[in-house]
Amino acid sequence: MINGNSRLVFILDLVVMCASFYGTYYHYNGHAMITFRAMFLMGFVALMWFIICINSNIVRISRRSKVIVVLRDILVGYSVLSATVIVAVSTLSEFRPNDKLILYPLLFAVIWSSTFRLVYIGVIKHFIKNGYQQKSVLLIGGGSVAERVMNMILASPEFGYRLHGVLADDYHASLPKGFYLGKLERFKEIVRTQKIDEVIIAKPLRKEETILKLVEQCEYEGIRFRIVPDFFRVIKSHAVIDTLGDIPLIAIRTEPLNMFSNQIIKRTFDIVISLLSLILFLPVFLFLGILIKLTSKGTVFFKQKRIGANNVEFDMYKFRSMIVQNPGDSDTVWTTENDKRVTSIGRFMRKTSMDELPQLWNVFVGNMTLVGPRPEREHFVEKFKKEIPHYKVRQQAKSGITGWAQVNGWRGDTSIAKRVEHDIYYLENWSLWLDYKILWLTVFGSKAYKNGY
Repeated sequence: MINGNSRLVFILDLVVMCASFYGTYYHYNGHAMITFRAMFLMGFVALMWFIICINSNIVRISRRSKVIVVLRDILVGYSVLSATVIVAVSTLSEFRPNDKLILYPLLFAVIWSSTFRLVYIGVIKHFIKNGYQQKSVLLIGGGSVAERVMNMILASPEFGYRLHGVLADDYHASLPKGFYLGKLERFKEIVRTQKIDEVIIAKPLRKEETILKLVEQCEYEGIRFRIVPDFFRVIKSHAVIDTLGDIPLIAIRTEPLNMFSNQIIKRTFDIVISLLSLILFLPVFLFLGILIKLTSKGTVFFKQKRIGANNVEFDMYKFRSMIVQNPGDSDTVWTTENDKRVTSIGRFMRKTSMDELPQLWNVFVGNMTLVGPRPEREHFVEKFKKEIPHYKVRQQAKSGITGWAQVNGWRGDTSIAKRVEHDIYYLENWSLWLDYKILWLTVFGSKAYKNGY
């Protein structure tokens, strides 16, 4: 939660939850005094919702929010909340006597919270498209960068900008008609005599002297301004500005996992979950091990060199799902559908991703993480980096058992470019909440099982 709007949404969510909870309680218990256990349950729900909210975008809605993304986030959020509460109640007490006080309030809450968000987004987009809270913008520049900015403003009024006009000494004839106000010498006249809320400077950086002069004039007139860098094709939408002493530095992407505190959080989460999972799945390990030995010759486990974070090679473990091969073959041959090397039990394990379970050990010892870009063999790393733009950017993050690409169906013999796109999205948008979501979708999402062969 990073702003007042987010806090308001969070408070409204809590109000809806409390109203649903107490309404359900009084419906089934009349006007009997609310028990301490019931109040404790509501407090636990509120605490869990707070933890979910600070680790996700679930309460960050604005005029730019997409309805499908908002609905997806809230459904996943309430699914995690419901699962957590049910497990907690079942562990500390009996679920059955408390089921109505848990399930009905959460059901009502997700309906009302979703309705509120949809109404808010619809109303605010309607008002902005019709001129409410739109900023009158004066655009400076007449080249290709200015043209792109102009087209974006004209095509997307929901961004909150209204184009007042364009000033440029090099105004190009291909730009939309009706907005050219003249040369830059008219700048002072226009900002003083006409209502301008903001100036957007879209001049090439080689025009540094002109840009500095415009900045000084904006400051003098008290007009807010923004500068569009003419290398925005390099700078992504989540660029970060840092400093080296008093020198500004621009990073072209955010990397939340570069922060030491986030690394500690993710590593702690990895250790706890991998250790518990290794203990929990021990009977499964034994059962699959026996099946592998009974159905094919060779070892139970398969060890292979993979390239992980920062190009460091490590040994990755899997349940053996193929016939025994020469390392040269297994390291350089891509797996395809109906691959003849896959054993009978191996086909089942690969389809359900159970062959990946030994990588919990890789996570526990620190070679891998639960969620991250999948590690690849050196042969294919060298191949793909020549063919796919930005391929090796994904290796700035620690390799994972599952990832954003996999839960969106990009696994197996599918588009490597789409896989890279999703891996970079994860790298730039990491949060503990995103890890929760990916783990949930790995188990319960239908796309996670596509192309598993």
